[in-house]
Formats: sequence, structure tokens, C-alpha cells
Amino acid sequence: MRSKSRRRSMAVLAGTMIVGGPVLAACTTGPTYEAWAATDGAAGRINLDAVQDAFKKSESVTDFENRVNKIYEGDGIVLIRADQDGEKLTLEAFEDLDGNREIEDSKDDLLFSIVRENEQNEVRGHGANGYYNNSFGGGGFLFGYMIASSFNRGSYYTPVNRVGTLRNQRANYRNTPTYRSQVSQNSSYFNRQKTFRGSSYTSAGRNLSSNRQTYQSGRRTSGSFRSSGTGVRSSFGSRSGGRVSSARSSRGGFGGFGGSQRIIGLNRNKL
Repeated sequence: MRSKSRRRSMAVLAGTMIVGGPVLAACTTGPTYEAWAATDGAAGRINLDAVQDAFKKSESVTDFENRVNKIYEGDGIVLIRADQDGEKLTLEAFEDLDGNREIEDSKDDLLFSIVRENEQNEVRGHGANGYYNNSFGGGGFLFGYMIASSFNRGSYYTPVNRVGTLRNQRANYRNTPTYRSQVSQNSSYFNRQKTFRGSSYTSAGRNLSSNRQTYQSGRRTSGSFRSSGTGVRSSFGSRSGGRVSSARSSRGGFGGFGGSQRIIGLNRNKL
């Protein structure tokens, strides 16, 4: 009698484990907050060497917007603001953290600025990119913009009705082999910067703007970081035809911050 009762107990326990397994797995899907926060997109880091190259190749402000949004790996769209003050022109790029399609200094995060004055261009990183400051000569689209803008008060803001187009274009782009190449370049860039810039690179990564910190805290509280696309670098790098390589997934696919970023969001195919 005891033997039968024992067998029944074991059967019930086994059934409970089978049913409970998928439920447990469902509750633990998505990255941890720490894994998400360690990604370059969550911190607001951007490949500023690629930005500088994009500046030189762009033929207009909108062309530059397109190129920058293809370089950046964060969730939000990068919005551009350009203002002219005499012979000085300042272009600023913000991540639209609150998603309202407009630049708000009190809510969005300034990633970098480009200041053109006396025929020189200076790229300055801000926030997690604060380690970067580089100057170069040449004209570029800003020179032509300064001349043309003298007729319309010399200012530019990414139009609200253009942001949806930028988001759709970027979502499609992030599912192409070209993006695979870009994120590989980004990974190499960040590893070089950590080596060459040393403590200034590390310090910049810790001194995030108050807007960025508020954004991260809000994503943590709401749990929305679990559906974030900022892990797309490593997860995209581990895919092959939509399948994930278990060997690569255990090693992390593309490297992230410092070359050791973990893969998160492996089941996402696009933003």
C-alpha cells in the first residue's frame, strides 16, 4: 500500500515539474537589467570615428541623420539640431529618450556635437562619449548649409514628421548584412578607445548625464529594458539565417563594452 502511494506521489511531482518548467522559463525571458545597462546603446555610446566619417561623406543634414542612425545602436532615434551664430555653426545630436520625436534638453541625451568655426570642425563627445574630442579641416555639408541657412535664420531641427521614416528605415537596416558589418566596426572602435583613452574612456562611461540615468531608472522600474533593442549587436552577431549558434551564444557573439558584452534578447529579429 505504501509502495503504491509513493509511486503516486512521485508521478504527481513529475507532472508538476513538467508543467512548471515552461512557466519558469517564460518568467525568466529577456536580459537582466545589469546586462542591458552594460550595452553601449543603453549607456548612449556611439562610434564617433564613424560619425566623423559620415560627416565628411554626407551631402545634407538629412543625409547625415540617416547615416548617424545607422551607426547608433540604442533604442531611441538620434535627432539633430543645428544653429548658426555668425560664422560659427553648432550641430548637436540627441537620443530621443522619451520618444516624443522632439529634442528636449531636460529629457533627451546629448551624444555628441560638431562645431564649425574658422574653417575647422571639432567633434566633441558628451555623456558616455565625453572622452572624445577631435578636430579636422575641410568643408563638408555644413559649409553649404551655413550659406543656404542665411536665408532662413540659420537653424535646423529634425522634423517631427520625419522621425517615423527614420525609425522604419533603421528597423529595416538592422536586419541586413550591412548592419552586421557596422556593429563589428563599432565593437572594434570601442575596444580601441578603451585601450587608447584609458581612464578617460572608463570615467566617461560612469559619468552619465542625469537624463540618461533617469531613462535607465525608468526602464528598470517598468521592466521595459527586457524588450530593448540595445542588445542587438551581440544577438545579431550570433545569428545565422535566423538561427542562433549555441557555441557563439555562450561566448557572446560580437563583443560589447570592453569586448565582453553578453548576448541579450536572442529571440528578437528586429526592433
